[in-house]
Amino acid sequence: MATHPALQITGIKEPLKLVQVPTPKPQQNEVQVRIEWVPSAPLDVYQVDAGLMVQFPQGLGDSGAGTVVAVGPGVERLRVGDQVFGFFFHNEKEKGQQIYVTAPEHLFGKVPPSVSLAAAVTVPTNFCTAFLTLSDKLGLDLPWPRPSNFTPLHQDAPILVWGAGSSVGQFAVQILKHWGYTNVIATASSKHHEKIKSYGAKHVIDYQDPKAVDSILKILNTESPAIPIRAFDCVSSKSGSLQHIATITTLPGSIVAAVLPVVTRSPSDKEGVQVSADVAGEAPWMSGVEVHSVISYAYEADAFLKDHLFPEIVPALLESGAIEPNKYREIEGDSLLQRASKALDTLRSGTVSGERLVWKLWTKEEYPQYE
Repeated sequence: MATHPALQITGIKEPLKLVQVPTPKPQQNEVQVRIEWVPSAPLDVYQVDAGLMVQFPQGLGDSGAGTVVAVGPGVERLRVGDQVFGFFFHNEKEKGQQIYVTAPEHLFGKVPPSVSLAAAVTVPTNFCTAFLTLSDKLGLDLPWPRPSNFTPLHQDAPILVWGAGSSVGQFAVQILKHWGYTNVIATASSKHHEKIKSYGAKHVIDYQDPKAVDSILKILNTESPAIPIRAFDCVSSKSGSLQHIATITTLPGSIVAAVLPVVTRSPSDKEGVQVSADVAGEAPWMSGVEVHSVISYAYEADAFLKDHLFPEIVPALLESGAIEPNKYREIEGDSLLQRASKALDTLRSGTVSGERLVWKLWTKEEYPQYE
């Protein structure tokens, strides 16, 4: 059987390894994509340094962008030569950090002509996380296609997006603006305030300000007294976000959703990263407040999202300009392994803010045999 290069993790805190893995033929409704660009994400660090959701040895990555090179029976929308981006995660042949990903067609969307692959690859995982959280966990109405005269039921209700400068947070604020939600209170470091306001936030608070929680409570008490709040924790830090949100969302009927895992010790800590899956247990929630955890991989449980999120919704919003890709920083290196390792170390440093790290996986110069 033909093979291709893939990155693997072999043990907690072990160096990444480049191995040859089988190249399967696409089966029913599957496409095979040569992955040319990938993003690095905090989950990579959690898996390598803490063994989160890992059975060693295991591939790395759950998204990428590239070119369709083969299609299986039943594929109707995509063709060989299409440039696509996607979010894929079921098994080893779908791990993103390898030359070829073979996965179901519905996990991919076509990259609009106006968007580069490097920019497009910043979108899939975190847009999915934001859309799933807002619609499924927080119960906000996001109909697709959005009717031209659409006004959401909870248009003026307060929505807190904690960590709006993160990739997930940026998409959340843009989605809320597109569907007409007008009372978004966001937190972000001061350097991101102008961007987050342009995306549609009514108020942006510096989460580093010791009085950040007091400022948010003052806004709520002045503008939306006695109205339950919906809160989206995009960073899920026990001490940095979750416990603050518990102080803010005290009214019965309030709803909180936090992306897993909850970070209880930062990757930049000298003792290494530590994470938890217990959103409800990591903060003192008031009675009557709903608390939800978010696992992006669960989005396929919603049949509509499964069939429409990547085939239609994400490409259309990108092409129309309703959302824009994240700002990105390209990680360079002389080899695939070097780029991957450098990106991982950069994430560990805790210096990434308001941008995604992206890097070239397949290049013609390094792997001409896969052209």
